[in-house]
Amino acid sequence: MQHQTARAALRSASAQTAPLVITPTLPPVSGRDEQGVNRRLGLFLGALGSGGAPIRILRLVRDSLVREWEGRLDELSSRESQYWGLAVDIRLIARRSRAETFLSHYVRGITDAAQQPDFFPFGGPQAVQAIAAELDRCAGIVFVHRLPAMAAVLQTRRRPARLFFDLDDVEHRMRLRQALQRPIWPGKLLYAAHAPALLRAEQRGAAISRATFVCSDRDRAHLARLGVRRVASLPNAVRFPATVPPLADAPTILYLGVMSYAPNIAAAERLARRIMPLVWQAAPRARLLVAGDGSRELPSATGGDPRVEYLGYVPDLDALYARARLVCCPITNGGGTRIKLIEAAAYGRAMVATRIGAEGLAFKNNAEILLRDDDAGLAEACVRLLADDAACAAIGRAANARALALYDSSHIQGKIRTIFAPMGTQTAPAPALARYPRPLAARGAAERNIIELAR
Repeated sequence: MQHQTARAALRSASAQTAPLVITPTLPPVSGRDEQGVNRRLGLFLGALGSGGAPIRILRLVRDSLVREWEGRLDELSSRESQYWGLAVDIRLIARRSRAETFLSHYVRGITDAAQQPDFFPFGGPQAVQAIAAELDRCAGIVFVHRLPAMAAVLQTRRRPARLFFDLDDVEHRMRLRQALQRPIWPGKLLYAAHAPALLRAEQRGAAISRATFVCSDRDRAHLARLGVRRVASLPNAVRFPATVPPLADAPTILYLGVMSYAPNIAAAERLARRIMPLVWQAAPRARLLVAGDGSRELPSATGGDPRVEYLGYVPDLDALYARARLVCCPITNGGGTRIKLIEAAAYGRAMVATRIGAEGLAFKNNAEILLRDDDAGLAEACVRLLADDAACAAIGRAANARALALYDSSHIQGKIRTIFAPMGTQTAPAPALARYPRPLAARGAAERNIIELAR
């Protein structure tokens, strides 16, 4: 009996010191959920799990999913442990829902980000209470993944001593970009009015965090101009293939993306319907590969040109990139940085992209990537690379070298560990909740070290 009590006490102590992750994302499924949000989360999980202790993950999910896994969380934890390649302990917390009205959908979110449609589900009283209880018992690092989860944490009024926050995308800027992109209608202008409340939530989340992470120096500088401090630029990253496939002889263009993401759908449709017809005028043998979960259900996949292949989810990326001579990314919306371009560079593929598509990435125009924004310019760049072996190979090699220097996952995980390491024994209280963080001179040595790293 004494041995059982001792083991229970040991498990309880281990749970208290284990890292705690709070995320609004759904449990990933191997072979389907390889999108950027999970790849980025995996970078942080790998760094948190390097100490060997199981990571406790709180997932804010649909109520139906909570019921589906009731009594089977050990099974779900085992599945996720296999997915991530490290030990995790999963708990599911139910989101809330509401019947949307004009008032709730457009108006309430103008003053309170937690009332906006994208954030309201995560801040229900039961969810906030459950998160508060987890925060009270956790003495280890707390990692809050993305702004919806932070909005719920803010409602708990807790200030964990070792809290880190991955904002990832700068949400207020994304909201403005989406709202002001043509066509514009009155509802979209009301969405634009949500941006100041999103900025306040970002400021408050950063104010209680030891460090806030974004994906690019551009995003970090933007937040700094708005008074947000302790922000570290940690780029998205990929694992590099063992070998770079040779330049493909076939005139094949690739677009790869998960089609549950609206900007990916718009980009794939633009490429298939508007850009490729211009390419075919000069290169009638050119083919387009559209890959990624949901690509076979795209509108253009029905009755489209046979020179476009819709591949769905492709598990063998080596074989996919071996078929592709170049990658085209005509995205015009969204935020963060495109893992699809980092991955293309890792495979040594020349890239054609819009400036928004390559936003935040360090590839040099006309040397490591070709940046064009209009349909004709994108098509002309693709035709050039299809016709010129030397230019296509040279741009691919240069992009690969740049990506290897900046976007290798093992290098980025090392940076994350460097930031987390001082917090292993840090017990000083976190800064109090405030609209703006304290001046640099008023912060402790550990905080100043993080700030210097972020710069």
